[in-house]
This record gives sequence, structure tokens and C-alpha cells, in this order.
Amino acid sequence: MPATKTLPECGRDAIETAIDEAADDDPVVLWWDDGGYLRDIVESVSRSLGCEFHAAEQTPLELRADAPRDRTVWYVPRARSDDVDWFKDVENTGGVVEQHIGKLAARCFENDRLQAASIRTAYEDADESEREQVAKTLFQELNGQGGLPTLQGLQTKIVLDGHDDPVQFVLEHGTENLPDDTEDLLKIRDLLVGKGVAAVEGVTDEDALVTRTRRWAVAEWLVEEGFDKSLLDAEYQPEPSSGLGISRPELQSLLSKVEPERAEELAHVYLDPSARFWHDVLRTYDNPWELADCPVDASLEHELWDEWTQSFHAGEYETCANRASKRHQRLETTYGDVPWTHVWEQAVEVANLAHELETWEERGDTTDIVDLYGDVEDGTWQIDNAVFNLIISGEPECDLPEEHPATATLDDLRTSLTESRYLDYLGDLGDLVVDQIEAGSPFAGENYAHQFFDQEQEYLQSGQSVALFIVDALRFDLAHELAESIRRELPSLEVDENAWVGTLPSDTEFGKAALTPGSKFSFNIELDDGELVPERNGREINNYQRKKLLKDDGWSYIMQSEDHESGWGDTRVAYYWNDLDKAGEEELTDFEALFSDRIEKISDIICEKIEQGEWDRAYILADHGFVSLPQSVDINDIHPPDEAEKVTRRWVAGEKIDEDAPGVLLDENAHLGYLDEDTKISALADPIQRFRNQGLPDARFYHGGVLPQEFVLNFVTITQE
Repeated sequence: MPATKTLPECGRDAIETAIDEAADDDPVVLWWDDGGYLRDIVESVSRSLGCEFHAAEQTPLELRADAPRDRTVWYVPRARSDDVDWFKDVENTGGVVEQHIGKLAARCFENDRLQAASIRTAYEDADESEREQVAKTLFQELNGQGGLPTLQGLQTKIVLDGHDDPVQFVLEHGTENLPDDTEDLLKIRDLLVGKGVAAVEGVTDEDALVTRTRRWAVAEWLVEEGFDKSLLDAEYQPEPSSGLGISRPELQSLLSKVEPERAEELAHVYLDPSARFWHDVLRTYDNPWELADCPVDASLEHELWDEWTQSFHAGEYETCANRASKRHQRLETTYGDVPWTHVWEQAVEVANLAHELETWEERGDTTDIVDLYGDVEDGTWQIDNAVFNLIISGEPECDLPEEHPATATLDDLRTSLTESRYLDYLGDLGDLVVDQIEAGSPFAGENYAHQFFDQEQEYLQSGQSVALFIVDALRFDLAHELAESIRRELPSLEVDENAWVGTLPSDTEFGKAALTPGSKFSFNIELDDGELVPERNGREINNYQRKKLLKDDGWSYIMQSEDHESGWGDTRVAYYWNDLDKAGEEELTDFEALFSDRIEKISDIICEKIEQGEWDRAYILADHGFVSLPQSVDINDIHPPDEAEKVTRRWVAGEKIDEDAPGVLLDENAHLGYLDEDTKISALADPIQRFRNQGLPDARFYHGGVLPQEFVLNFVTITQE
């Protein structure tokens, strides 16, 4: 039965009655409020009736300090005491109201006063810590805003600390805040039964009450997703929906409303392996993926993972990717940032990488290694990107309970892909490069890095403002990540990516020398007294000479290690970022995460400078890429040929090196367009080969060879649309 009046209305009635029954025409009405929760209501009502209002702040005697002349309400926020006789005159000539919020709330239910007495006793029987919550609930429900509650609804909120749905309260909080009083616990049980939770009928233990309610709610959601309810015990079978309005399972409704922090806590409740609600039924279910939209049973989670693993081992990678993506989205929507979400997110990456490694040879004409690797949309550079991202994503299964099957399987899948199958892919890719180079004219018609200033002179010499960002060791996939970051940050710009062939050997001194002003015919690499030297117009290009060439050509030359602001006011700026190469050489175990951080920083700098300078055009260029080997791999240290004059990790050079040298021979017959006719270079394509005594034998990061990761570069062009 609903309330008939609000607390302010009942308060007004109480004061008016006291005034009417007083002997004095302008009486003092003394209001005793045990607990002091009615002050705002009493003050508001008093003033609306034209009464002065005075409240005792410290002691009731304060009210005697100023004798009232008109109708006045004296308010004392404490219980009446018979030990003192301070207000005998008021009792004789005025009026007394002895009402705390529990008594006043009971008066709001004029048509059911007998049952409403439970509201008064709920307040009076509550201990000090609980009384404030009871008062808060009474005030919120009976202050006149939002309609008047039913007596049962108000009783429910009192018992449930302000919550109005007993099912959702138990589903969310469990035994937390359930009443210690058996009578109140049985009230909650009866409320649950009234809401359709037949499984708790007759239960008197709070743990059993919670477990059965949660099991019932999980069953309800499973049935919603298509589970045959006849497989459930009768008391757990949900009642048919009325079909009126929007109806969804209680647990789904709850999880759609809770705060992210609370959702994370509930993930540990409903996906905890120790609380498998329907294990016996789900472990024999024919197709658990039919129920994948139900995120609230650890047994279902386990069955889904086991089925996913079986599909993976069967080579059904696209199915695995789609299913893992679906499960990831469901868990992320439900719980947010939790270990179960991370595991499925990585499962998507694992399946996609396995598919890429399985199908990469099917991509068009595999004799054109630049197109195979460097196609911006479909190139196999995406395999490097997938490996890179998979390593960065870490080991999410370590944050799961050890009973979760992913803790026993995911690491093996990840390791197999990133350390075994990826290494096989690199080896096969290297064989293709060797075949193409040995066939002659290997990269005909491609863009060469040493021709950049010549090919782009229309823009570089046009008087437009141009910025060059030359990033050392910016591999193709990292350049793509950088381009994507800029697209997201500055969507008004046009960002284009194109594959260019870097200088072989793919080392810093040659790559940076190629990216200096000059015609494409002026670049040359030759042996000089046993050293391989890059030249422009017959002069060696070292750091000093490169800086001089750029400045002579009108460029402001800025190094990343220097003041970022110096030189940015010019219309032609060349900015050098050398941190990636340095990081790769020095960080031999965890450089993927370090690189990811560096790419974000480079993106921030580029976006900031482009926004500030309003450049007509900007380029992101790379001098070379790199190979990133697995963490566990046996390096094949090979002996350099006796004729080698210059020996590095990935290449040797000399005038008399022949085709029997390890790797692939680069000479005038390779038609690279910049090798001196007497200079021969043998560069390694096998990813696990390196020449002896050249650096640390277990290094994961190196370059200088002829794998496309080392010399096929992604040049990014940024223009104003």
C-alpha cells in the first residue's frame, strides 16, 4: 500500500495540531527529535506557517536565552528526557511534538498504520552506525520528490540499506551488508521468492541464500542466450517473460548499470573458477560458443577457451579470431579492464598472426619482394607488426586464477608463433630476397632512398614550408604506427605511406648519407683503404658533411638531443631522431615496449610542430629498418671470407669477394645504381646468421643485411588537405 503523505506534510500536520491544541494564542511548539534528522523539514514547515524557528545547537537551555514574542518552534535534536523540567511552561501553554524521523515516516502511511509501525521500530532498533542509513532512506523516499513509495518498497530499502531490488542487491553485494538479524534475513528471502527466485525458498543461511540467487541469475542469462532450460533443476528455471516492455536477465541488467570499479569486482565473482555455477551441465554442452554472449559463469569461460584452443590447433584461425573478438567485446563491455578481457584480446592477436604466417606466400607475385613486403595495405610487414604487438601485450594469463585453462596454453601458443614460426617466416623471406637479387635487376622501377631529394624536388625546392623528420631505425611497421597516430591526432591532414628501397648495406651511415641533398647520380658507395664509404659528388658523407650539405641547401638542421625549439622558425627544417637505433642496440630483451613508447613521443613532437608551424608538407623518413629476433634463438656465428676488407655483423665488403661468400653478393651486376664497380658486398639474408666477433652473440636487434625488414622502408608524406 503506498504512502498518502510526505514527511513535510506530516510535519506540517504535527505543528498545526500542536498550535491548535495550545492554550496560548501565540504558543511555543517544542519539537523533540531523537537523532536530529528532521531539522531541515521542521525549519521549512515552521517558516511556511509563519512561525519563528530556533534550534538548540549545544544544549536545550540555549532556547531560554531569548523569550519568544510570536508563534515559535523550538527544535531540540535529541530525545526528550524526564530528568529535567526546563520546559514546563511550554508544555502547559504551548505544544510538544515528540517525533523522530521513524515516527514521522510511519505517519505517512495513514491507511496502514499497524504495518507502518515496522518503519518506526526499524529506526529505533538500529544501532548508531545503521541509524543514519535508515534515516537517509526514509528522507529520500518520503521527501515528496519522485512520488510516494509503497510500504513494502520502503521496508525493502530499509532492510537493504537503500536498495530497492533484493535480487540485484544480493547479486551485486553477496553477503556484504546482509542483516545479522534472522528475521530481517528471512524478509529478504521472502522478497527474493516474491521476485521469482524459487531456489531460495526455505533457505535460512546467508551463504546459501547468496549462492542460490547467483546460480539462479546465471541460469536466467544462459536461457536468455538460448540454453535449454529443461536441462536445469526445476527451481532454477526462469519464469517466462511477460513480454511487456523491455525485459532482460536480472544479472545483465545489474552489470549494465554498475560503476567500472564495481564491475571489475563482479568479474572476480562471476568468473571465479571456485564458483562454477553450472559446471556439470556446461562441460557436456555440444556447442558452448552458442552461449558466448553470457559472461557470468567460469565453467562456460573454460569451455569456450578449450573449444577455441582446439580450433586453433586445427588451423581454423579465422574462426578463432572472430570468436575471440566476440568474446573479448562481450567481456570488455561487461567488466571493462580485467584479466579475462586481456586474455581474449591477445587471443585475437594470436589467431590473426597465425593466419598471417599461414597465408603470406599467397599474396600475389612472390618474386617481387618489395611489393610483397612493402604493400601498405596487404604487405607482410603486418606480420612484423603483429609479432611486435603480441610481444608488447605481455602475459595476461599470469593475472588469471591458475585454474583458468589459458594459464596452461596461451604462453605456448604465443611462444610458438613469435619464436618458431616467425623465425621460419624470416628465413623463407630471406631466401626470396636472395633469389631476386641473384636473378639480376632486383628492384627495378622502385623508389630508392638515395633518389629522394631528386624525386621530390618539386616540393623541396618550391619555396613551400617543408619539414623532414628523419628517424633512425624506423622499421616499416613502426612507420605505419606513427602514420596512424598522426591520422588520429590530426584528422584534417592527408597522410600517405609509400614503400622505398633503402640503401644496401642497410646501416645508419649509408642510410643517412643517402638522405642528403643531391641528384640521384651523385650518390656513390665505394671502398677507400678498406673502409666502405658513402659519397655525394665524390666527397665522403659523414655527420659534419651531411649537416653542411643540408645547411648549404637552405635547411635548418636539428638533432633530437638538442633544443627542440632551435631552428623551428625556418621554412625548411630537417629534424633527426636517433633514439630508436640506440635503444635497440642497448636494450636487448624488452625493446618492443621501449619502441612503442618512443613512437608515441615522436608522434607528439611531429604533431606539435606541424600544428605550430602550419607546414605545407612534411615527410617522415627512415635510414634503415631492423630485424627483431626471438628472445630464445641460437645465432649461427659464421666466419667472414678471407678476402673481406670490412666486416660487420650483417655484411662484409671487399674488392675480391666472390659468389661463394656467405649471404648474397652485391656488386655492379646487382644494378643498385650506387656501388662502385670495384666494390663488392656480401650481405646476409638468413636471420640467424651473423659474422663472428661482431657484437654480442645474443642480440635481438640488428640491421645491415638484406631481409626486407632491414631495407624496405615506409616513407610518410603529410600535406594539408
